[in-house]
Amino acid sequence: MDLRQSGMGKAPAYSLDGGRSLHRWLRDMRQHHPVQREPLTRVWTLYRYRDIIQATADPATFSSELWRYLPGDRGDDALTAGNLTAMDPPRHRLVRDLVSRSFTARAVGALRPRIAAIAAELIGAVADRGEMDVVADLSDPLPVLVIGELLGLPMADRELLSDWARRLLSFDKGDLTDEVVRKRVADTQQELLDYLRAHCRRRRTKPQDDLISRLIQAEVDGQRLTEDEVVNFANLLLLAGHVTTTLLLANIVLTLDEHPAAAAEARADRGLIPGLIEETLRYRPVIVSNMRVTTRAVTVGTEQLPAGQFVSLSFISGNRDEQYFTDPDRFDIHRDARKHLGFGHGIHYCLGAPLARLELGIALEAMFDRFSRIEVTGAPVDYYDTPGVAGPRSLRIAFRHH
Repeated sequence: MDLRQSGMGKAPAYSLDGGRSLHRWLRDMRQHHPVQREPLTRVWTLYRYRDIIQATADPATFSSELWRYLPGDRGDDALTAGNLTAMDPPRHRLVRDLVSRSFTARAVGALRPRIAAIAAELIGAVADRGEMDVVADLSDPLPVLVIGELLGLPMADRELLSDWARRLLSFDKGDLTDEVVRKRVADTQQELLDYLRAHCRRRRTKPQDDLISRLIQAEVDGQRLTEDEVVNFANLLLLAGHVTTTLLLANIVLTLDEHPAAAAEARADRGLIPGLIEETLRYRPVIVSNMRVTTRAVTVGTEQLPAGQFVSLSFISGNRDEQYFTDPDRFDIHRDARKHLGFGHGIHYCLGAPLARLELGIALEAMFDRFSRIEVTGAPVDYYDTPGVAGPRSLRIAFRHH
């Protein structure tokens, strides 16, 4: 059955009202059409938590190597090398093992003092204004500076890196044709890859104590990462890490503004901040969906999906599944939300999740320490229209000092 046959129509845009209309539509889809094929794109969508988990837990059937099923020969596309999100086992396992040898919990934890210093510096720069844009003044520059330092990129290139990330996120201009948008995205992506490749080659000849150097030197069972794999992992970390932290911090601030009692609790008891972050990842995730392609015929729910079908996993819907989360439309920082899909699931669970959690926790503590009251002032909130991503383009707040 497809959407046209179901009579459910097209999903409302998240940007319409911050997801409220979309969530009502998704609830109906979970209840009445949990596995659905869109007639125009011919893409299947899984709306229920259990069906999404079925797909993420079975990479042999639900492949992430979408490029193999796209028109043209993309097998040698350098963009796929080292991009863990577009890779299946066994290569995925090897590359992830190699990366994990360098991108360790210890390496992330060692960044805590520097993250705290950067957050304090960014907040201090706007503290006398009485107002700020959470995105432009804090959540956008913070991950760029942190990940840039982790990779060993020059501090002087901060604005350049932020500009690339913003340009790649903002390809939702309605007055541009798809062809123009694709070319702009491709050109911007190539600029960033060329920059990272040049940095990688410098580190190959003169290694330093940074992640790029460690990735170049990492070895498992006599195998090392290729240059393309190092470059593309750095690209993935920079872009995905930037987008996730930037939009999630804004989503947290927005959600706390809507739920002042939860904000007061977390301010009074900082031990609630980790749970607050997890609940926001469930309640208002940044990454709303992810794509797979079927390698063989498979049954999902009551539907038969043939081989070669593109399948969208609706994380934003799974996170509100009534079968897995009690009263899912309620924001509750005391619930155990750790099974959320905000960082994905299975072999493609976000490798940078510990870094994102650390950045978010430190940034929230810094805001609570500096400001006694925080209030969102910009209305209506301007949301990104970029497919697969949900969060504010900007978020203006007013604050008072302690």
